[in-house]
Amino acid sequence: MVRVITRLNIGGPSLQAALLSTKLDPQRWSTCLVAGSPEAGEGDLREPVQQAGARIICVPSLRRPVHPWRDAVAWRQLLRILWAERPHILHTHLAKAGTLGRLAGFCYNAAGPGQHPGQRAALIHTFHGHVLEGYFSPWASRIFITIERFLARGTDRLIAVSPAIRDELLRLGIGRPEQWRVIPLGLDLEPFAQVPPPPEGRPVRVGMVGRLVPIKNPALLLEALTRMTREQQERVGDSLIVGDGPLRPSLEAETRALGLQRLVQFTGWRRDVSSVYRDVDVVCLTSRNEGTPVSLIEAMASGRAVVATDVGGVRDLLDEPGAPSAASQPRGFRMTARGVLVRADDAQAFAEALGAVVCDGSLRRRLGDAARAYAVQQFGADRLIRDVTQLYEEVIR
Repeated sequence: MVRVITRLNIGGPSLQAALLSTKLDPQRWSTCLVAGSPEAGEGDLREPVQQAGARIICVPSLRRPVHPWRDAVAWRQLLRILWAERPHILHTHLAKAGTLGRLAGFCYNAAGPGQHPGQRAALIHTFHGHVLEGYFSPWASRIFITIERFLARGTDRLIAVSPAIRDELLRLGIGRPEQWRVIPLGLDLEPFAQVPPPPEGRPVRVGMVGRLVPIKNPALLLEALTRMTREQQERVGDSLIVGDGPLRPSLEAETRALGLQRLVQFTGWRRDVSSVYRDVDVVCLTSRNEGTPVSLIEAMASGRAVVATDVGGVRDLLDEPGAPSAASQPRGFRMTARGVLVRADDAQAFAEALGAVVCDGSLRRRLGDAARAYAVQQFGADRLIRDVTQLYEEVIR
């Protein structure tokens, strides 16, 4: 089997690709993990993944930004890898790897070893989210949607990490219903499940973990904190923003301009993520688009209350199927069984939602307990391995 991912940066897709490359039954599945190069500030998981036992082939030209010449070089390298590995399954993750990997797979099956009986490579692609809305200009998004529609026609199975992502992509005309499978993320949650409940009697600490890039909209948290602390300054303790990216310098400047430098600490990437959740009481997510965010799953498994924008697969994490959106609520946010959903890009609604959680210790405990029970049950590594193994057996048959 060949697994291709655009880059092994710090994030959910990389963690899932690493888990599947090291934990599948080695007697049944031999995996070659092909990975490109992370961008500056994204963090790099290649070394720890290799130490965990994955066989990695690095393709330096496989990078996230669109670059016709470099992409052509990456496609040729992928094609050579397929010719050498002769896989029965080609499984791609993330948009660039999904495009170049499947194009190489089409060629391998049509004109290479895969054209012979019993040698065809089954093509599988996982959407951990998508970049078809909110990332690019409207005309660029239309081009990428057309490409994804074309690629889906030749793909054996399409995987979405949440029902919301599957439904969004079907709405955009990508794939047929019978091609789709929903396989939620699976993670090693044991370190997070051992995190004790937040101590009482201290100012409430707020945290956020993620890439500091425009689609994550971290400035929304700064604006919400500014509005909230005008009325509740004594209730809020030190806040942590864990992660890195191109927006970090401007965010640090904005923090100083807003007078939040004594309240907000930028830590960069940290490997000891479970200790981050140990240090905070409430975890925020401010994205404009998401798949199934790992930071929320880890925060939930740690028993922390979550306040998050109602985008992508976030509602599937925090609420029951068919529940109304936060955008439909008069105040722009809604308390759910496992967290608080907030209308995207609404700083006032986010400030009010965060303030409600900060002020109510019993609410934080209730949300944290419900979130931990749900996350540990639904997003464990063993469940992921079972689901993916079943799918692989299906396509091989």
